[in-house]
Amino acid sequence: MKIKKKEVDGITVLELSGEMYGGPDNMKLIDMISDLINEKKLDLVISLAKVKWISSTGLGILVSARSRYAKDGGVIKLCHPNDRVLGILQVTRLNLIFDVFDSEQEAVASLQK
Repeated sequence: MKIKKKEVDGITVLELSGEMYGGPDNMKLIDMISDLINEKKLDLVISLAKVKWISSTGLGILVSARSRYAKDGGVIKLCHPNDRVLGILQVTRLNLIFDVFDSEQEAVASLQK
């Protein structure tokens, strides 16, 4: 999995690509999220547009990140999952605990309100 970090209108966006299976690549995501919390960048959008697959470990990382952000008063929004990833979020009912948006623009706008 690869991670690209950018800022859009003052909101941090992490663009993930590849497969979220766990291991060293996903540890990079955990470290990056910890750094964002330490920097008090508590509004985060995670773009899933280029994620091909998420395993249970990958889902666990997202849930853990959400819990850590919420503990510090932050919010994580997900955006642009492909049909396969959206199906995984729906089957696991994680679409009920995460706000999932069709586009990055919608997710960023939801954090600016």
